[in-house]
Amino acid sequence: MHEEVYALSTDFGAYVERFPLPETGIPFAVKDFLDVAGQTTRNGTPGLGHHAATEDAEPVARLRAAGYVPVARTTVPELAWSVRTPGCRNPWAPDRDAGGSSGGSAVAVAAGDVPAALGTDTGGSIRIPAALCGVAGLRPTHGTVPMRGVTALVPSMDTVGPIACTAADCLRVHRILAGTAEPAPDTVEGLRLGWPEHLWGTKIDPEVLRVVESAADTLRAAGAVLVPVELPLGHRHARTAGFTTMLYESAQLWWRAYQDDPSGLRGRAIGQLKAGTEVSRDDYDAARARAAEIAAEVDAAFTEVDALLMPTLPVTAAPADTDVVELGGRGESLENAYYRLTALASVSGHPALTVPAGLTAAGLPVGAQLVGPRRQEALLCLLGGAIEAGPPARALARARTGRTCS
Repeated sequence: MHEEVYALSTDFGAYVERFPLPETGIPFAVKDFLDVAGQTTRNGTPGLGHHAATEDAEPVARLRAAGYVPVARTTVPELAWSVRTPGCRNPWAPDRDAGGSSGGSAVAVAAGDVPAALGTDTGGSIRIPAALCGVAGLRPTHGTVPMRGVTALVPSMDTVGPIACTAADCLRVHRILAGTAEPAPDTVEGLRLGWPEHLWGTKIDPEVLRVVESAADTLRAAGAVLVPVELPLGHRHARTAGFTTMLYESAQLWWRAYQDDPSGLRGRAIGQLKAGTEVSRDDYDAARARAAEIAAEVDAAFTEVDALLMPTLPVTAAPADTDVVELGGRGESLENAYYRLTALASVSGHPALTVPAGLTAAGLPVGAQLVGPRRQEALLCLLGGAIEAGPPARALARARTGRTCS
């Protein structure tokens, strides 16, 4: 690691603060939602929730004890309430979005500055930027990684996980964070993968679908069997149940603090918190009940298949100045498009992994998403590694070498 490398990251808007470079140890970056001893946690806000950390957040402490060294804190939108990260540009196309809310962490890895970074994932905030920036990102099973010292936004959905170059790198970090090393199959051969095509239908960029179908072909060639799966509750209700939960819980945590100090926020998060105050307790309880039904539906699917395979997002990185994308001949808000396929695991609490599956004809990365049974992160990373070994993903890795992580 060298100072000029950090200058590159700063061009992409990845860092808000740099720490001394380590002489030994494995460097990693930390989303500005996790405490690092002796540093100020800012949560992406002008002042709301700022505090000087006297000790590391538990995930940071566990990595430090394993020989990792935090070298930078990465940019986050205010209270992580966005699928975009202000100031972060995509290393593959600087005029395009890097995603959010862990956009700074994804950029730090994709730009080759650190081999791994910590992010948080509530509605997709690890998987979205990782997919857009052509790296891997793991949302662990809800509740498996301790959250002490991590800024809370939506406790029933919040998770901490790694962003890294590959699925294997993600698993290595995750096992440290969770303190477990769950077993996984030795081979992909014979595994049954659900293909829930109804979740995206025609509302997907054809180039994205082509790349993810190539990932499916790679898994078939490795001996996996793909079968159609229907998740009607998840299809109809995951986004609404998740969004209602996010609005309500974040407002419960942060609205009063904002009212006490309105200078603490200045952007989109204000409107989200205000909207959360208008969600009734009955509507919140109904959303949580629906989430439990969706979780049961996904659990039931895993009695028939070993994991689910789907796109991470139905689009590639959007131009930074657009808020609407066209899919299936109709306009869709960028916010909804980015969140649409990550919502399922966020609401159900199951682990989900995105891996770089290949490039579009325009040279933009596409992520393939794997969702698995609870505490089966190793299974997902085995499958993710198989996708990464396929020709389209290898082409992406070759294009990444030398200017992004290798």
